[in-house]
Amino acid sequence: MKNSNISKNRTRVALLLVLAASIIGLAPAFSTSARAYSINDVSGSYVSHGEGYYFGNGNNNFVPVSFVALVTFTPATGSFHFDGIRRSDGENSHDIFDGTYTVDANGHGAMTWVSPNTGATRHNDFYIVNGGAELKAIGTDPPGSAVANTFTTFTKQ
Repeated sequence: MKNSNISKNRTRVALLLVLAASIIGLAPAFSTSARAYSINDVSGSYVSHGEGYYFGNGNNNFVPVSFVALVTFTPATGSFHFDGIRRSDGENSHDIFDGTYTVDANGHGAMTWVSPNTGATRHNDFYIVNGGAELKAIGTDPPGSAVANTFTTFTKQ
């Protein structure tokens, strides 16, 4: 009878160890949302591909726009460099400009630059996804800008 109690206790301990190991194994799946991001999570070169609409003549005439670019982020200075090709209204253009960016602890970031074409201040908001392998962005220029809407995916190189 004494050995029976020892066997039961060993079985209980073994089951508790299996349960604890299972919980510990699942912990990373639930802890990723608690990760704190910083400007250092967006660094190096990304290929940017985006599409959207510009306002044509008047606010009711939309002109499609698409672009592809190499964007280099430098966290030490909070700056980025954009070098890309844009297609809009049947015309191609080579756009080169520099801007600044920030990243919040929740993975939200913002990019600001001055348009080389219009001289207007431009703005994108983005979120870091896939551990920094991608950024998903949308144009968030103020009302009255030339851009009706754009969305962009940045893929780390």
